[in-house]
Amino acid sequence: MIITHYEAVKLLEAKKKGLKNADVSLDLGVTASRIQMQNNFFIFPDNQKLDEQQLRKIIKNDTSCFLIKDNSLVKIQLFSDKTNKFYKLVPTKNAPTIEISGIRMHVTKEMTPIEDTKRKTESISPIRGIVLDTCMGLGYTAIAASKTADFVFTCEKDENVIEIAKLNPWSKDLFNNKKISILKTSIFDEINVFKNNMFDAVIHDPPRLSLASELYSLEFYKQVFRVLKKNAKLYHYVGAPGSKNRKINLAGNVSKRLNAAGFRNIKNAHYGLTAYK
Repeated sequence: MIITHYEAVKLLEAKKKGLKNADVSLDLGVTASRIQMQNNFFIFPDNQKLDEQQLRKIIKNDTSCFLIKDNSLVKIQLFSDKTNKFYKLVPTKNAPTIEISGIRMHVTKEMTPIEDTKRKTESISPIRGIVLDTCMGLGYTAIAASKTADFVFTCEKDENVIEIAKLNPWSKDLFNNKKISILKTSIFDEINVFKNNMFDAVIHDPPRLSLASELYSLEFYKQVFRVLKKNAKLYHYVGAPGSKNRKINLAGNVSKRLNAAGFRNIKNAHYGLTAYK
């Protein structure tokens, strides 16, 4: 069971009104559950109990998701000595995003992660055939692509991201869908294994440049070009890091490298670029 400040606020408001129960989600908006209120306790499924002080703690930590376990709260977050990074599941109005060392992996200021994902995949719709999703994250892109594609390969080299995804109800289809294959490796290495002209589409949504510069390199783009079928389409998330303060035109630089790799008809798309082989 997962609870965030959205549910905590709703439960406290119900208690203030004198209600004996309230319906909230315990899986980040996927389904609803009825919570009973008895003797200043909030009674959850499996007879788990939280008090008002615990709910107020959740509200103060409004960028965290909490597991309810043994009548206590456990933040869905971890620090890895191996990568020296901090990983955290961050709630939104629907599907959560993952934050890695303070950097969110989805656009969340203007839209939800699901809307962000939808706009990325729609940039190269219709998605058919065999698809490569280069950087899995929470798997929203792979899940969205699998709805119309024949098969989706998605890569994730960071085992900590995979562990966070396993706790996320919105990532469930990632592990249950037979049309999705998770490759626990770096796409920079794995792309060399794929055959020529293998993919009908590539969705490249890498971490920002400072975290994975190799995924913005001409060497990598040449491999993406190689594995795409003729006339197949690429979507490349770029973002705009450094554009305000340092006047860096990352999209322009990426466009030049894509062109050098052989791509054509390169255009601006949702926070990134699209291109054809």
